[in-house]
Amino acid sequence: MATEPTKIGILGCGVISGIYIETAQKVDAIELAAIADVNPEAARFRAEQYGIERVLTPEELLADPEIEIIISLTPNRLHGQIGKQIIEAGKNLYSEKPFAVYREEALENVALAEAKGLRTGGAPDTFFGAAWQTARKAIDDGLIGEPYAAFSYLAGRRAPMNPANMTDEQRARYQAMMSRPTRQTAPGHVSFFATDGGKYGVSNTFDMGGYYLANLINLLGPAKSVMGMTNKMFDEVVRMDRVVKIESPTHVTGIIQFQSGVLCQWLTTSDVYSTEMPHIEIYGTEGTLRCPDPNYFPGPVYLRKPESQELIELENKHAIVQDTRGIGVADMAVGIKNGRPHRANGRMTSHVVDIMNALHESSDQGKRIDLVTTCDQPKALPVDLPNWTIDD
Repeated sequence: MATEPTKIGILGCGVISGIYIETAQKVDAIELAAIADVNPEAARFRAEQYGIERVLTPEELLADPEIEIIISLTPNRLHGQIGKQIIEAGKNLYSEKPFAVYREEALENVALAEAKGLRTGGAPDTFFGAAWQTARKAIDDGLIGEPYAAFSYLAGRRAPMNPANMTDEQRARYQAMMSRPTRQTAPGHVSFFATDGGKYGVSNTFDMGGYYLANLINLLGPAKSVMGMTNKMFDEVVRMDRVVKIESPTHVTGIIQFQSGVLCQWLTTSDVYSTEMPHIEIYGTEGTLRCPDPNYFPGPVYLRKPESQELIELENKHAIVQDTRGIGVADMAVGIKNGRPHRANGRMTSHVVDIMNALHESSDQGKRIDLVTTCDQPKALPVDLPNWTIDD
């Protein structure tokens, strides 16, 4: 690996920026050179919290000649627009998910970057995690035979978060979560979920569904077509202390056909309380894999073989067992320096956007939708890769 780290910048200093900053400060491949936000107080808050010397305006960040990669941590519905500005400024783009709301935005940004000799990519990068690399190795090693079907389930309806109505145990968990440095924000911060949460592109399918799709692509490769049905149960919901009007489908179900022939049953919903249903399962001719929540890097991966109903937890031999959001940026930096593809690349993230839009279009049009994008299955990580590092 090259000894000189790649200088990166962060645009957007809301809640998710904290974990990206922590990862950047621990991974040798990248160096966080500056941060920026349209709200100067938000940027200054993060700078003081993490000892970051340079706080810039967004315009200054885009113009900084030393910065090679800019991470866009802006609201969902601005990802396509902000991403284009970053590329036009001559910077490599790494976007928080979704890469864009609309397929056309995603494809335009990838094409623009490729024409300029720049890289694009984005979250989710949880598939770098130990759980997902363990599952990937199990499939690659043939432990379940030939995969032919899959199941993906996200039920994301939450009870109102009112500490006054919580049990002591719930209140303790809530306070512990909110006291984490990464969850703290500048005074006056308002989440875009509280303002845009009911709009197209900010539903569970677009916000959380990307974790499921990225990990399915990691395990099974690219998809080919989809059939979807959508609905919404409620006209408005309470987000934080606001009533949000629901303007787009919140219950999205369907079938995703992968190029390998695997058929995946799909559900993402904001209308259903979660139970003990598995998040992702992969079904093969010689066994079944049960995978954990793809929002996280670690977690148990279970194997069931034909001779027993017992679920056997697979041994994990991979190092990334903590929240390492932003490791995909380091992989992009190493890829640029060494002339190899990076894993969480723009073609893969655009493919995710294509699938999410196609599920809605299939429901609207009442027919199967063939996807217009494809991507390579990301290369598996080496088993012996040390923590907080990326392979050459």
